[in-house]
Amino acid sequence: MTIVGRMFDKETLRKYSTQTIIAGVLMALLGLVGVFAPTLMSLVVVNFLAWLFLFSAIVQGVITWKSYRNSFSAWLKPAISLITAILLLFFPFEGVAAVGIMLAAYLLVDAYSSLTFGWEYRPNKGWWLMIVNGILSIVLAIIFMIDWPLSSIVLVGLFVGISLFFDGITLIAFGLGAKKISDEEISKEQNEGQNSQNRQNKKESEQ
Repeated sequence: MTIVGRMFDKETLRKYSTQTIIAGVLMALLGLVGVFAPTLMSLVVVNFLAWLFLFSAIVQGVITWKSYRNSFSAWLKPAISLITAILLLFFPFEGVAAVGIMLAAYLLVDAYSSLTFGWEYRPNKGWWLMIVNGILSIVLAIIFMIDWPLSSIVLVGLFVGISLFFDGITLIAFGLGAKKISDEEISKEQNEGQNSQNRQNKKESEQ
């Protein structure tokens, strides 16, 4: 198995390069929606979280009913998830402010992930974009915390859009780089195979 960079083999890169490019394009397009319609994206994020909490509350409630229906503490988790979902659905603008803090935390985690992943992927093509993405996430997190919560209704959607856009561009570059690496490896293997066959034929002809 040929290893590319520090922790990537060519078979894995070749297998997922096309899917990576497609995911990158979709994320970049979704990011543009957030950039040009930040308020809409902010409300979409809050509603998405609300329905996620609601689904979680239902699943947890069913499990608790089947296994721990007589335990008061067991009902706390689905109850909290349900209350959170209701608050986000009926008070979306207040929910945006709360999401703002969570988003700042997400951006910091995203920065750490991008920086470490980009560092591990070097010196392959596109590694520096991951580093830039991580630095940008740190800057956005700081700006968001400084201005919170006054402009959360705009900043949540705007920053989610920017983050998605650059994540998408990074994935596209990563996928294109993986395709190039895979093609180069295939060409190299074909040339080596042809040279080996030529040497074998030459030996046979000399005998």
